[in-house]
Amino acid sequence: SPYTGGHSERVGLFADKIAAHLGMAEPERRTLRRAAILHDVGKLGVSSAILEKPGKLDEAEWAIMRSHASHTATILSRIGVMADMAMIAGAHHERIDGTGYPLRLNEQMISLETRIITVADFFDALTADRPYRNAMPLDQALSIMRGEVGGALDAKVFGALEAIAAAGIPQKPLPKIGEAFR
Repeated sequence: SPYTGGHSERVGLFADKIAAHLGMAEPERRTLRRAAILHDVGKLGVSSAILEKPGKLDEAEWAIMRSHASHTATILSRIGVMADMAMIAGAHHERIDGTGYPLRLNEQMISLETRIITVADFFDALTADRPYRNAMPLDQALSIMRGEVGGALDAKVFGALEAIAAAGIPQKPLPKIGEAFR
């Protein structure tokens, strides 16, 4: 999906900015950028008809769509140099309150890196055009996300995103995929 490529690049960019704001060291940020860019690689197992559907997904389609997170973990775990990213990337739909998927992890089980990817992913999902709706204005997106703090989102990580947004979120130029792997 052409949408997924751009989305993944932006999630990598936003995740890196959040991690830098939180004081994460460069070697950990490099791994995080890679995991963030690859967080949706499991969508290779989801039909383009579902990924690019202009309307709401039905229950069966949602089940298929949700499977992408576990597919991501499986794919990355089978590639030696990426195995350490499998759980970080594959858990990006887990929630702080324990109601996420695919494993229903609770707050203590979700790494900081995954929490960062979750916030970056959520932010881009709201602020970029989607097949079924236009991008939201920044203030509206942050307001929606603020309502998810403590449920889906980590408060400290969301606070870092808000600080970055206040300073002006860099959205262009996007890094080339290969740059994130340096």
